Amino acid sequence: MKLDSLRTLVKEELNKHLNEEYQDKFKMVGMLITNIKKRPQKEIFSDIRSIPGVTVASVKEPMEYSEQDTEKFQSIMTVKVDGHPWIASSGFDRTKMEDIRKAILKVEGVLSYNVNSDNISAL
Repeated sequence: MKLDSLRTLVKEELNKHLNEEYQDKFKMVGMLITNIKKRPQKEIFSDIRSIPGVTVASVKEPMEYSEQDTEKFQSIMTVKVDGHPWIASSGFDRTKMEDIRKAILKVEGVLSYNVNSDNISAL
């Protein structure tokens, strides 16, 4: 690798991390699997939106509704999180997104919410 290419890469990574360090809003995208036979999807999303810090939760269905299994209903969910509830007390950064993901998993009717770390970004 050429020295100039290496410098550019290091500079981009440093800028990304420095900018992210002072962010108070993050977004994560992942595959949500729910049991809508047990509980309506509308109620599940309402509970997810009530998690502290979650400001927006939107979904897209990767398959037609009629092709889905109601006991393992798949959606691609985007969650936007505002760090305000944590900034004053314990701080807020990208690692807090794992706590949000765990809170989503505790919602009744949610079977899994898989998020790749590459799908977490600062807003």
